[in-house]
Amino acid sequence: MTLSRVKYGAAMAVAAVTVTMFAAAPATAADSKTWTRYCGGDTRTYTAKVSDHEATTKRNSGDCAGLAYVRIKVQGSWGTWASSSGTAKRLSPVYEIEASQHKDCNCSTANIYTLYP
Repeated sequence: MTLSRVKYGAAMAVAAVTVTMFAAAPATAADSKTWTRYCGGDTRTYTAKVSDHEATTKRNSGDCAGLAYVRIKVQGSWGTWASSSGTAKRLSPVYEIEASQHKDCNCSTANIYTLYP
């Protein structure tokens, strides 16, 4: 066997593995939303994101007090709210997230957004 045949065989094996890896990789969808909360004369922006297995609400710049909140719907049921002064996160490592809800404060004036991966 010549060296060129060995190189050709190795290149074909690498190509086959690469094609298999790309074909087997799961497709991930994502949705996101950015909004501004107004409180008195102040504002604060929030960013929400959801993918198949992770949902986050991030508290960005601004002066309004309050936390970021997120919860996810998995297998037909809504989970509890997670909160953070930075980025609130919910994970579902096994089951795909069906929907997520994001809000900017735990109050009657909260802006609640529902996202779908």
